[in-house]
Amino acid sequence: MRTSVPPVAANLTRAPGLGLDRDALERARGAILDLPHVLPEASVATLAHEVISRMAAQHRSARRSDCPQTEAMAEALVAPDETTAMRHVMRLLSTGVPVEDVYLTHLAGAARLLGQWWEVDRLSSAQVTIAAARTYAIMRGIASRLLPRAWPDGRHAVFATVPGERHTLGVSMAADLFRREGWLIDLMVGRQHDDLLADLGRTDFTILALSAGTPAVLPDLTRLIAAVRIAAPHALILICGRLVQDQPDLCRRTDADAATDDLAEAQSRMEAHLAVMGHFARALTEESRDR
Repeated sequence: MRTSVPPVAANLTRAPGLGLDRDALERARGAILDLPHVLPEASVATLAHEVISRMAAQHRSARRSDCPQTEAMAEALVAPDETTAMRHVMRLLSTGVPVEDVYLTHLAGAARLLGQWWEVDRLSSAQVTIAAARTYAIMRGIASRLLPRAWPDGRHAVFATVPGERHTLGVSMAADLFRREGWLIDLMVGRQHDDLLADLGRTDFTILALSAGTPAVLPDLTRLIAAVRIAAPHALILICGRLVQDQPDLCRRTDADAATDDLAEAQSRMEAHLAVMGHFARALTEESRDR
């Protein structure tokens, strides 16, 4: 049931002047609530287990130790009142606990504990699904305000096909076109889920464009985006391909940042994301100098 994950999220810092991102939290919560209506029950369960195991792996890869409040966080995630876990996180933040510690110690540590409880049947599959949904939503609320401590200079992105996607010509052509525009594009096609995540873990990326062609890949797409969000919360995730035309509410369903089949729009969003990241990089540099 456990899967390995590259220690991407272990190297994070807080974006200057930013707190809880309630828009990201609500967007993630909405995507999770919609899943039973758009995915088979087995796919929803797989996604829930993915979230728990990936978060737990972040705790291990970051070499964090459990703290006295780890069990309290885990209990809050399965409490009858869905607001219990969020109130617990807000208390931590209000007492000065750094966002990266809330993410990598408290939330990821609780996920590790929940995984243990699940393995010994202390939790049912339904409880794991509920806890995973709450974990993911909270993670999105706090982790979208985290940045990598370092990222590559210049215009760099990863273009990849969703696991199970057979059509690779379109994304390969898009990669060539962006390269002609001066972009450094890492092209990853034909990878399975864990292999793609492992390759992403070896790449300093802040932009990921995913090519998806048919509704058949929607479960794999949703699972992949959740895993990338956990490993690289700072990344911009774009969906491209024919699926964009077939699913007008694709971003809401998958928690992607944007979905477009227009190359000019994709480039515009990518450029805007780099500008924001550059702003944060300069702010971090100034913050360091003031210390």
